[in-house]
Amino acid sequence: MPETGFKLHPDTPFPIGVEYYRAPTPKQEVWDEDFARIRDAGLRVVRSFTYWNWMEPQPGVYRLDDIDRLFDLAAKHDLYVWLDITLATHGSCPEWLMRKHPDIRSINPQGQPTVARAHPAYPQGGIMHCYDHPAWLEHGGGLLRHVVSRYRDRDNLLIWGLWDGVSPIDTGTRAVPNTLCYCDHTQAQYKRWLQERFSIEDLNERFQRRYCSWEDVEPPRNNNTVLEMLMFRRFHYENLIEKLKWMVEETRTIDPTTEVRAHSANMPRPWDEMCAREVDSWGMSMSSNNLLTSGDPSIIAERVFSFDIARAMGVDGRWWNEEIYAGMARGGVTWNKQSDPRELTALLWMSLAGGAAGAMFWQYRPEYLSFESPGYNLAALDGASTPRFEAVKGAVAQIESMRYHLPLECPRAEVGIVYDAQSQELFGFNDQAQRFNTDLLGVYRTLWHAGINADILTPAMDWSGYRLLFLPNTALMGDALLSRIERTLDDSPQTRLVAEGSFGLYGADGQSSYGPPEGLSDRLGVRVADFSAVTEVDIGAGRNVLQTPYGQVPIVSPCGYAVLEPQQDTVAIASLGEETIGVRSADGRFTWYGLTLSTGFGDVAEPTLVSGLIGEAGIKPQVAVLGQGAVSVVTRRSAAGGWLVFAFNLERVPVRVRLQPSWQCGNVQDLINECELALQDGGFEIEIEAWGVAVVHSDER
Repeated sequence: MPETGFKLHPDTPFPIGVEYYRAPTPKQEVWDEDFARIRDAGLRVVRSFTYWNWMEPQPGVYRLDDIDRLFDLAAKHDLYVWLDITLATHGSCPEWLMRKHPDIRSINPQGQPTVARAHPAYPQGGIMHCYDHPAWLEHGGGLLRHVVSRYRDRDNLLIWGLWDGVSPIDTGTRAVPNTLCYCDHTQAQYKRWLQERFSIEDLNERFQRRYCSWEDVEPPRNNNTVLEMLMFRRFHYENLIEKLKWMVEETRTIDPTTEVRAHSANMPRPWDEMCAREVDSWGMSMSSNNLLTSGDPSIIAERVFSFDIARAMGVDGRWWNEEIYAGMARGGVTWNKQSDPRELTALLWMSLAGGAAGAMFWQYRPEYLSFESPGYNLAALDGASTPRFEAVKGAVAQIESMRYHLPLECPRAEVGIVYDAQSQELFGFNDQAQRFNTDLLGVYRTLWHAGINADILTPAMDWSGYRLLFLPNTALMGDALLSRIERTLDDSPQTRLVAEGSFGLYGADGQSSYGPPEGLSDRLGVRVADFSAVTEVDIGAGRNVLQTPYGQVPIVSPCGYAVLEPQQDTVAIASLGEETIGVRSADGRFTWYGLTLSTGFGDVAEPTLVSGLIGEAGIKPQVAVLGQGAVSVVTRRSAAGGWLVFAFNLERVPVRVRLQPSWQCGNVQDLINECELALQDGGFEIEIEAWGVAVVHSDER
């Protein structure tokens, strides 16, 4: 096992478990039987996700007999406990705290206090309180310290879940989500934060204002005040990190040896990377229903992207897939199609191949109190087994049988995809966050299906040594992004950069650039001449054919693009009619397409363009797939030496393919079927069941 600063309990290199208890369900009379069945399936961890108002129903009165029993019964059945302490994001503070401190309620941009509300995932009420109120630190800290002190010496304590879905306070509704808190405490803290960084003259320069006094400065109320909202959100993110650091420090003071963690959503958010640095491990919540069984099973690559970005952000690459949903079909008074069991096992194997520290399913029994029941469950309503549970049980046994090869190592890829949080924020201001996320996934999906590993990078990470970097919609040229691009061009001569779509169209403060790409137009020899779009009418009339170095490529879906003008030694390489929409520097190290490689191509990067770019960079898959069928291959290093090859079949039928590694193979073992494979001309054939996986170990001569 790798060296860490915390204890690692389970006697398996890849622990697998299940979310079990969100008080008060399931009822305690079924726990003993359930835990026996869970352990018999090879699962090792049970997780409790229990709310503050349940744990502390009166000031300083902690009702934790149920959690005591959870630890006791888990120990009886040789199970470890993952305990979440939900002081924020999910679940409200206790009702008595609201009565004692009415001003603890968060306030929306219109000045209205947050009222009691529920959700399918938290029927007893969602968060209403503000993190900036002193009572949150006082009473929340009291609960945190009590719980950590009470259970720190339990031998089967595995993890402290300190912040599930870590995020700023959201005072919005489903109609208007992601609105921040504007209570007096937050506004006062924001003004102090500004005064520590700006004089009133400097603030006027930054905001393009003429404030005469700090008394005139108020936070922005909507995203149309771009310069000010970027700053207000930056404050909220830094404020959020301080709250997370406080939780971590309080916990580690009492218990310095147990892993502490938090998690994000399945797509990155602007504050994730900063938060991930403060905990021992990172992860995500991940919807996972009917992806393989959909009309486009390749969409499951988007979940693999989530795994890779969690590994990229986790300290030393440590991350957990802590919420593989065992359904995702809400029940209630009607019923929906449940996940195919093979989808759950595919996601489990993909988590392992993604270098996860372990994996957890959500959840064992349904959430009886909400309309997540019956739906998000491995077991049936009465606790009996289901085909999903049996499939997971089989996969757990297969993973355990190859423990000698674990933990695996994820070598650095040759290709990187850059995620820029500030650009994502800017797209969100214009209600285009989904467009940004889709374009971020576009090239990744194409590379994954071609069997080419790609790392996810940010401007804070090291870009040196990569052979090819894609920069989708890096629109806001912040100081860190500009510096990283310049440093890569100066110090990493083997690295090629490919900008896609919106590139440097905004300066660091959020203003439109007078000379995009901001700070780089002279160096890269290009200017933006205009903007236009391919419409449905253009597609119907045949005005949609992109001329590229790799041949003619038809644009199949409406999209916008920037018209580019090459200057100095930069040359045009792609055109649409008379307009240039692709340029390349004379040394070939910088390419810019004025549209993303996926926007005009059904939201998946056009294979012709991607294969041309990776071919020019001299990049090939480590394992070639020969034969019929959609099979994606991931290669990792085995702890026993040699390579592990994970081959995922996305077809509805079994496939037989030939895998041709780029290295000279020695002995080749099919680890799932526990048999040796015959080598012929340096490759081998293998059959993979529908929506199944093959795991092969190959020595390297």
